[in-house]
Amino acid sequence: MVLATTLLSCNNNGSYDVSSPDAALEKSFTESNTNLAEDENSRQIDRKIIKEGNISFETSDINETRILISKTVKELNGYISDDNAYDYNDRTEQSLSIRVPANNFDSLLNKISQFAKKIDSKNVNTQDVTEEFIDIEARLKNKKELETRYLELLKQARNVDEILSIEKEINTLRSDIDAIEGRLKYLKSRVSYSTLRVDFYEKKIPDFGFGSKIGQAIVNGWSNLLGFLIAMLSLWPFILVAIGTIFFYKRYRKNRKNRQ
Repeated sequence: MVLATTLLSCNNNGSYDVSSPDAALEKSFTESNTNLAEDENSRQIDRKIIKEGNISFETSDINETRILISKTVKELNGYISDDNAYDYNDRTEQSLSIRVPANNFDSLLNKISQFAKKIDSKNVNTQDVTEEFIDIEARLKNKKELETRYLELLKQARNVDEILSIEKEINTLRSDIDAIEGRLKYLKSRVSYSTLRVDFYEKKIPDFGFGSKIGQAIVNGWSNLLGFLIAMLSLWPFILVAIGTIFFYKRYRKNRKNRQ
C-alpha cells in the first residue's frame, strides 16, 4: 500500500512524496462509501428476501399428483432440482425440491396445496439479506477500484521490485474479488429463485378378502412358530438343567426302590 501511494504521488521530476502514504487511498475510499450511502438513502431500497418453504401431504393418486406438480412447475417457469421416490409396506412416497422465481412462489404453494387429500404440514420461511447484499456490493466496488489503481501503478513501475510488489497486491485483491463475487452470485440466486420442498405419499389399501386372511394366518402361524423355537433356543441352559434334574431324580427313585 505504501509503495502504491508513493508511486501515485510521484511528481514530474521523478521524486516521491511520502509524507502521507495512505491519505490518497483512504480519502478515495471514504468518498466512495459516503457516495454509496447517500445513493442508498436517496432512493428506496429494494429489499432482498430469501423465501423457502416445505409442504407434506397425503394424496389419493401419487402418480397423477406427480404429473400435475410437474405441469404446474413448468407453467410457473420453475424446475425440479431433486427428485426421490420411496416404497414402503404401507405407502409409497415422493420427495421433490422445486426452484421457482420468487414472485411465483406463493402461486406454486397454493396450487400444490390443492392436490392434497390431507395436508400434514406447511411452512414458509423468509430471510432478509438486504444489509448483507449492500455491504457486499460496496466491498466489491471498493476492491475493483483499488485493483484499477494498482494496474495503473504497474504501468508506472520502474524496476523489478516495484513490479513484483504491485503484482502481489493485485493477486491478493483478485482473490478477494473472486470470493466476494461468488458470495454475491449465491445471494442473487437465492433471492431470485425460491425453494419449495414437497413431500407427498399414497397409502396402500390392504386386501381383507377370505384368501388374504388365510394367507395372513399361515404367515402369522409360521412366524409364531419360529418365534417360539428361537425363544426355546435362548433358554437352552435352563432346559438342559431341567432334563438333568429329572434324569437324576428318576435314577435316585429307582435305586431307592431296589434297596427296599
